[in-house]
Amino acid sequence: MIYYFSGTGNTRAVADAISKKIGEEVKLITIVDSMSEKPEGKSIGLVFPVYSWGVPPLFLYFLQSMPEQFWENVKKSKIRVWAVLTCGDEVALTPEMLQKELEKHSIRAEAIWSIIMPNNYVLLPGFDVDSKEIENEKLRRMNERINFISSRISSDWMGTDVVRGDFKWIKTKLIYPLFKKWGIFPSKWFSTPSCVSCGICVKSCPLKNIVLDKNGHPKWSSNCCSCLACYHSCPHHSIEYGGMTKRKGQYLFPVRFRKNNGYKNRPT
Repeated sequence: MIYYFSGTGNTRAVADAISKKIGEEVKLITIVDSMSEKPEGKSIGLVFPVYSWGVPPLFLYFLQSMPEQFWENVKKSKIRVWAVLTCGDEVALTPEMLQKELEKHSIRAEAIWSIIMPNNYVLLPGFDVDSKEIENEKLRRMNERINFISSRISSDWMGTDVVRGDFKWIKTKLIYPLFKKWGIFPSKWFSTPSCVSCGICVKSCPLKNIVLDKNGHPKWSSNCCSCLACYHSCPHHSIEYGGMTKRKGQYLFPVRFRKNNGYKNRPT
């Protein structure tokens, strides 16, 4: 079984592609019933995007919500655990953060890889989507990396193969905690007058955190994970986050890749 989370479609595409190559099913973590979930398949894959050089808080919560019996069954059945981290450039100490969480259940990910994907984080100064040239180059290399990782999973390879980047301790140990505390503010989201009340933002939200008010305008509740699916999926660029997203770009995993590889059309 492959458990994944995705906002703009990058991680969903990776999970889908690996699933087809190794014969494991995929599940979006937000629809998993943790109390009834049972480990299935030859292995358990954890596939998620890196948030501010760490494991997304939502994915940590998912791991923490799985009952101890689930992990006991994983150990009893000797099911192999592996992970793939999607990132715009680097992962810093995200593998260590993941292992620390799994070790609470006496579990370790035997193999961890990273895949560089197009950037989508736009909520801080200096952060924006990649140019089309860089985006296309990252996507061109994506399939080669997926093929490599899938072959390693099938051969039961063990180890860590990631791009960590510079200043990894500072990024994961200092910046990530600041992101968790100050980087997720649902109240900052709003729609501009160009909104046409299409409701695509509502459908794109993996946490069902958005509703349309009586005037047809989106309203955000508190259950936000800062995945940016609403912002990037808006066809009229009518969603903003405070003053941080003005004149910044949008990105969704490209339709051409979805069609050519049989990926789902929804971002998540």
